[in-house]
Amino acid sequence: MHLSLPFIDIIIFAIIAIFLVYRLKSILGQNSDGNEQNNKIDISKKDFNNVVKLGDRQSDVNDRKTNKDAIHIEDPTFNEKEFLKGAQNFFEMVIDCFVKGDLKKIEMYIDNKLIKNFQSVIDERLQEEETLKINITKMISVEIKDVKKLKNFLRVSVLFETEQIKVLKDKKGKIIDGDQKKSILVKDLWTFEKKIQSKDLNWILVETSDA
Repeated sequence: MHLSLPFIDIIIFAIIAIFLVYRLKSILGQNSDGNEQNNKIDISKKDFNNVVKLGDRQSDVNDRKTNKDAIHIEDPTFNEKEFLKGAQNFFEMVIDCFVKGDLKKIEMYIDNKLIKNFQSVIDERLQEEETLKINITKMISVEIKDVKKLKNFLRVSVLFETEQIKVLKDKKGKIIDGDQKKSILVKDLWTFEKKIQSKDLNWILVETSDA
C-alpha cells in the first residue's frame, strides 16, 4: 500500500499538467479582429523589409474570386494596364516614404490600421537611431494575382517582384543587416481595395505580405 502512493501522485501531477497545457493552448489560440498584436510585425527582430502584415479581414459567405475579365462587369472603367502602372508608381512611393520616415504623402491612400503599423516600425527605427536604405535596382514584374468581390468592394492583389539593395545601419553607421553591394530578390503581395460604383477612382492599400 505504501508503494502505491508515489504512483497515485504521478497520475495526479500528470492530470494537472495536461489540464495546464490545454488551458495554455486555448489561450494562445485565441484570435480576433480587435487583437492589434496580430496585425503588427515583430519590431524586436531586425527585419527591415517593407512588409507590414495585417490580419485577415472577415469575409461574408458571398465572397468569391473573380477573374480579371469579370472585374469589368463590376467596374467598366477598370484598365489593367493603367492600374498596374499606377500600382508600380505607388509601390515605389511607399517604399521611399517608408525609408525617409515621412508618410504624409501616402497616408490618404492606405488603410488606417496599415498606416499605423508602418508608423510604429518607423518610430522604432528612429528611437534606435538606425538608418534604413532600400534601393530598387530592378522592377522585374508587376502583375495581378487575384481579384475578389467583398460585399460592395473590389479587392485586387498585385505581385511585385523586384531586385533591391537593403541596408540597415546603427547610430554609429555600422551595417547591422543587409549588404550595400548585393541586391536581393523580393516578392511582395499588396492588396488594394475600392468601393464599387464609387466616384472616387483611387484605390486604397489595405494589406501587404510576403509572396
